Amino acid sequence: MSSGLFSIATVASLFVGRSGKVCLQSPLTHFAWREQARPYVAPLLLGAFLCTLSACAPMLPPIPSGTPGISFQQVREDGKTVRLAVREAGRGKPIVMIHGLGASSYTWHAIMPQLARTNRVIALDLKGFGDSEKPLDDAYSISDQARLVANYMDRNNLRGVTLVGHSFGGAVAMAVALEDAQGGPRRIEKLVLIDSLAYKQPVPFFFRVLQTPIIGELGINLIPPEVQIGRALAVAYYHDERVKDETVATYASPLASEGGKHALLRTVESLTQEDADAFSSRYQKLKTPALLIWCEHDRIVPLTFGKRLAGDLPNAQIDVIEECGHIPQEEEPGETLAAIQKFAR
Repeated sequence: MSSGLFSIATVASLFVGRSGKVCLQSPLTHFAWREQARPYVAPLLLGAFLCTLSACAPMLPPIPSGTPGISFQQVREDGKTVRLAVREAGRGKPIVMIHGLGASSYTWHAIMPQLARTNRVIALDLKGFGDSEKPLDDAYSISDQARLVANYMDRNNLRGVTLVGHSFGGAVAMAVALEDAQGGPRRIEKLVLIDSLAYKQPVPFFFRVLQTPIIGELGINLIPPEVQIGRALAVAYYHDERVKDETVATYASPLASEGGKHALLRTVESLTQEDADAFSSRYQKLKTPALLIWCEHDRIVPLTFGKRLAGDLPNAQIDVIEECGHIPQEEEPGETLAAIQKFAR
């Protein structure tokens, strides 16, 4: 039996009863999660079916595991170290950039060269993503990643930093800035938040699937990474025809490894455990000058949250980009670049 047909058989055996109708009358019926699983039966069957097609689907260009232009640093994490991948260019005042969930430092490729003409630009791959180390542990929360970013900046004696974060990386950037404002030598001079996670909000469908016990593990292992990433980017972009094969291949590559799958699942799970209300209650204390860049048509973190954040941060301004979804640095890099350059100078 081919691997694709095995995938269909595996999923179908979980959810198809003797009558041939999709149901939950299988040996798994007595699991407490069966009601949670019901909405995801069809997507998983579709995903498994896609596995059968993957052998005859056009192959995307392979992305090497060691990306040119990236160096590595060992960064402290609770008595051990984690190897972080770092992309760096330019000289001048530092701009440190943090990508979103499931992405990597590649997300800045369209704006980083121009920023590097006037600044030292440092784009990190967060732990578990891109070319960074992917330990099989549970330390993948916003606060876990924020400690690593802060330790990286300390290790490299970075001061006067403009800290840029997108989506999940925006929440990480705010966590770093909140701790930075507590006292001692200040690292961060300015903060740029791009379509950032900031409040408790409805979770996108794909995340709900990944958060569901057993179903998440099945989905991330059965559905080809290119299919997962391609669908996610189609939702994230306003003009989905602008999604490039290279972008899909780059983000899909880490999901081919056990560590990459583990990191994504643990990160998504951690989002349900974060105390968003306690976190957001501290925003009024964050007086660091902040620029918010938001897409008008963001379906993942809607503009209403950006406007709320601009009101809660005492020293913030917001730039709204039209004709844009959730990832302006990829979909509308010119406008994103101009906004950052004007604010960071």
